[in-house]
Amino acid sequence: MAETDKRAHRPWQATSMGNITRVVQVDLSEGDFTDEQGFFIRSADGGAIRYCPIGNEDAEYIVKTVEASAIFVDPEICRKIYADGQGSPAAAEIYIGYGV
Repeated sequence: MAETDKRAHRPWQATSMGNITRVVQVDLSEGDFTDEQGFFIRSADGGAIRYCPIGNEDAEYIVKTVEASAIFVDPEICRKIYADGQGSPAAAEIYIGYGV
């Protein structure tokens, strides 16, 4: 008998998405941060962040106020964080995470 993918028979069953494998603090004083491969965002101090999700053009940015967090809780994959125009108060301690 051939081996089959057991998930195909249980489409309602959740599958593991992996985890964050690398975390880097971003210094926006040097300008915008861009990585077209995608990353997740968190802030140690909370505040507003202006960013572009993967698939959005630069003009299709989002401004979101995030809570201070020591872990990555937002599942949105981003490609760019803007250095200016975040809103008030702007998040200062921004970290990006790369996942598998």
